[in-house]
Amino acid sequence: MPERGTVTLADVAERAGVSLATASRALNGSARKVRQESLDRVHAAARELRYTANVQAQAVARGTTTTLALVVGDIADPYFAAIAAGAIRAADEAGLVVTITSTGGDASREQDVLAVVAGLRPRAVVLAVSRRLGATSDTGAAVQALVAGGAGVAALVSDLDGGSVPGVEGLVIRNLSGAAALAGALVEQGHDSFAVLAGDPTLATAHARYEGFVAGLAAHGLSVPDQWVVPSAFTRDGGHQAMEALLAAAAGGAAPLPRCVFAVTDLMAVGAVAAIRERGLVPGVDVGVAGFDDVRMLADVVPALSTVRLPLEEIGARAVRRALGTDAGGAVDGEVVLRASTAR
Repeated sequence: MPERGTVTLADVAERAGVSLATASRALNGSARKVRQESLDRVHAAARELRYTANVQAQAVARGTTTTLALVVGDIADPYFAAIAAGAIRAADEAGLVVTITSTGGDASREQDVLAVVAGLRPRAVVLAVSRRLGATSDTGAAVQALVAGGAGVAALVSDLDGGSVPGVEGLVIRNLSGAAALAGALVEQGHDSFAVLAGDPTLATAHARYEGFVAGLAAHGLSVPDQWVVPSAFTRDGGHQAMEALLAAAAGGAAPLPRCVFAVTDLMAVGAVAAIRERGLVPGVDVGVAGFDDVRMLADVVPALSTVRLPLEEIGARAVRRALGTDAGGAVDGEVVLRASTAR
């Protein structure tokens, strides 16, 4: 018997008493039929010899592997982590193995990342990254290389994104309408003055949520003063810093503290809650805080966050199915959930 590390397909063919071509078709899932007797002998020989197929060689032969490449903005962000969990589940159901890579939130890295991904010859690719408004995409050529190699490509896009790349199936997240609905619900709850922790205004998702919230308030005859719209990083620390700025302005007499603060992500809202407590105030009592996403791992935050619930795991699963051509459904809507953080 050949040593384990040196077993080749030729060894398997010899042990099974078939041609190299027949062994290859039997093990690589070829569309060309192999007699059941030969198929059984080849698989038995492969088990006896502990043969492991060369996945990259199979990819060259078939055009694609049985992998799905998931490209996320920041895997440490619970938003992307939840989407990844759903994507992995759907990929497993489709018989695919997931490889995950991150752009680290740097849109300029996306083209280079996709070029590397194309070399892996994936069956499908899902892009779950943050898009920047007005930015010209250099990913077109990389996406076309993926499509030409047989991969289906899907991307999560905001309803304010507007940008599309040929060959990419977009799964639209309705951030605008979700934020507008939240604004209306908070007004009906009794809040009449608002600030917005707007995140990074160049990000399509952050901008859509800000625009939607402002439009929702306008429908009730309310507006957000410019000094109460605070940009920051799209992170927990960004929310903390933005809330600190609002509290400092209120303490200095520059403006009264608003009754309710909308942070464009739950993660930012958590930072805002911490900043409020550090000032000796009570979140949900002295000032309300609302977020967006309803990230499951933040469910134990006190007080419980009012938010717009997105089915994050299902979004990941649907993006995989869309890349594989088995999901032709519509956009994803959010659901307003009011909790103690905005109770009056």
